[in-house]
Amino acid sequence: MTMEVRLVRLRDYLDVVLDGKLDLEQLLAVIDRVGTLTRDHGDDRLLFDLSGIDGMPHVAGQMQLGEQVVRSLSHLTRVASVVPAERITRSSEAIAQARGLRLKVFATRREAISWLRETERGAPEPDAMDPARAAIWDVVRHLFPQHAQAIQLPSGTLAISWAVARHAGAASEMATPITVRLEPELERRMEGADEEQRKRIAASLEAEFRAGLMGYDPFTDVPRARVIVLG
Repeated sequence: MTMEVRLVRLRDYLDVVLDGKLDLEQLLAVIDRVGTLTRDHGDDRLLFDLSGIDGMPHVAGQMQLGEQVVRSLSHLTRVASVVPAERITRSSEAIAQARGLRLKVFATRREAISWLRETERGAPEPDAMDPARAAIWDVVRHLFPQHAQAIQLPSGTLAISWAVARHAGAASEMATPITVRLEPELERRMEGADEEQRKRIAASLEAEFRAGLMGYDPFTDVPRARVIVLG
């Protein structure tokens, strides 16, 4: 079953409902097309209902979706997405909010529509990394392209990727993700440290992180994504 798309323009938002088996490339194209439609019509707010989609994109796909949303929908005031609760990762939400787009993910249409219809009360705060992951990212971000994105998944895993679509060896738009996990003892040490101590601990992990990157290929298949365990 291919993905089906239904658009209904309501008084205060455009309702886009998708059903069927997940097709990432088609979903990216839909976001691009909806961006053009909303810009041409002057729409202000948008609801993406993905609750009828069968399947879930991998981490790199989620980051790719976040990038596409930012590229195509940044002219909108608010974008709400509905996803089954068990599939919510907030990866695309984190990327979009970090780039200034007011995107929020909800488990029900009722919650999403309620938020879309709220009056403006200031921009929402993006979901930030916790202090431990933020300190590690500050230390290792110079190892990656300037436009690399790092997000913290609900599991606590740090995921790193970046756009590679224009590279000759790229099979997809995003680099194969690197995921970073912290051993429990390291996490406890960093949680109990002050800011300066966290910085020193993070700096001491750079060599271990570099070793974990050896042989990494940003263009390999996603199932062979690199996992680095620190601590």
